[in-house]
Amino acid sequence: MESITNQKTIINDSNYTWFAYFTIAIGVGLAVLHLSGTNIAIPKIAEHFKIDIPTVQWVSLAYILTTSALFLPIGRLADTIGRKNIYISGFIIFIIGAIIGGFAESFSVLILAKVIQGTGSACIQANGMAMVTSIFPENQRGKALGLYMTIIGTGAIGGPIVSGILITEFGWRSIFFAAIPVAIIAFLTGLFILRNDTKVLEKRFSFDWIGASLSSLALITLLLGVTNISRYELMTIQASGILLLGIILVVLFVVWENRTNQPMLKMSFFKVRDFSIGIMTRFLAFVSGSAVFFLMPFYVIQVLGYEPNIAGFLMIPGALCMAITSPLSGRLSDKIGTKWISMAGLSFTGTSMVIFSQLTPESSPIIIIIGMCFNGTGMGTFSSPNTSAVMGTISLEDRSITSAFLQLTRTSANLIGVALATTIVTLTMSSNGYAADLSSVSDSGNSEILQAFNEGFSRAFMVSFILIIISLGLTSLRSRKVTEEIE
Repeated sequence: MESITNQKTIINDSNYTWFAYFTIAIGVGLAVLHLSGTNIAIPKIAEHFKIDIPTVQWVSLAYILTTSALFLPIGRLADTIGRKNIYISGFIIFIIGAIIGGFAESFSVLILAKVIQGTGSACIQANGMAMVTSIFPENQRGKALGLYMTIIGTGAIGGPIVSGILITEFGWRSIFFAAIPVAIIAFLTGLFILRNDTKVLEKRFSFDWIGASLSSLALITLLLGVTNISRYELMTIQASGILLLGIILVVLFVVWENRTNQPMLKMSFFKVRDFSIGIMTRFLAFVSGSAVFFLMPFYVIQVLGYEPNIAGFLMIPGALCMAITSPLSGRLSDKIGTKWISMAGLSFTGTSMVIFSQLTPESSPIIIIIGMCFNGTGMGTFSSPNTSAVMGTISLEDRSITSAFLQLTRTSANLIGVALATTIVTLTMSSNGYAADLSSVSDSGNSEILQAFNEGFSRAFMVSFILIIISLGLTSLRSRKVTEEIE
């Protein structure tokens, strides 16, 4: 009884907004921290299991693929039965995955753990953005989203630092065990502090099971096709067949959503120009940015020869800049609109891609830090106003599914970006007569292998720069302020 009384006291407190915000920050921050920290561990995992780049990328891809496939179903389910219920259940699933991952003795078991963790992460992230925006007034939506991106930036800062230290001192398994107590804290604070979604829970339960199945199957098929291009030539039966099946499933999903009375994702969303442009530019920006967080640890650890903890510290400046600029750009967008701030952010990001494309085995770490600062500033400046522009076109009752779709756009883009960067690097190394196994770089010190990797590394970032330019052009077509809203 005492705990229930304390919960009511917290919920009725005039400062509930900040109690709730910091509660959500713990949970969402954990999901981001663990993902960014896992990227630092990938080179060591590859060495431990003696596997190549296309194989070890599945440590990240399994997590992101699972999360992406479940975002839309979980987002719509949260709009139906309550965001809090789905959100806190995610931590139980996440903990189970962390335990399995920590004790994994084979690479296949490790991938299973990441699938389980991805399921839990989907429950957490699909609702995090919607919950944050719901606890702030509508005229402070940009501020709320800026604060949400601060959570993302803080998690991105903590991940490389904490994981780098843990991996150096205790090995890569420690990053799984360290996540467990944080997940327990996030579960307990969410359970006792967050309000129940009473208005949502009063709705009659209705769920688009067919749409959920089609969307998940389409995403899994498409993303599997894209991520396997690095293993097969593009026009082989394996790659083209999987991609064709994915496209067919997407078409079936769109047809079904247009016909059903209770669609999981309303196709009318895409008739609003600012919504469609915002989604496309977000997708391109994150495809571009994912190359930084996947390739940079390989470059720093294998090419420059630094330990994982040093690699983690080199990732900090970008994440710190993102954490600082996100709330500032969010607040500014509440006053002057979202268009020009988004374009400024993309310009900073594009500059970082040019800097990274010029890195060589002799480059100074200072150049990396400068590039990370441009990248973090750009993503922080772009993300909050871009997200605000999209959320501003959607009615309040559809905020969870919109939040889930935005997260889906980000994670799918990250997945495709990792696959694209991997494909460019592996094809470049293969064309130079070398296998895509970076352990040979550090073991033999063969300058020709190192040069082959660096050539692919540079090409990957030039492609990222081109994607940013396209995103910048699309953003210029957006209205200065969002005025449309879907009823």
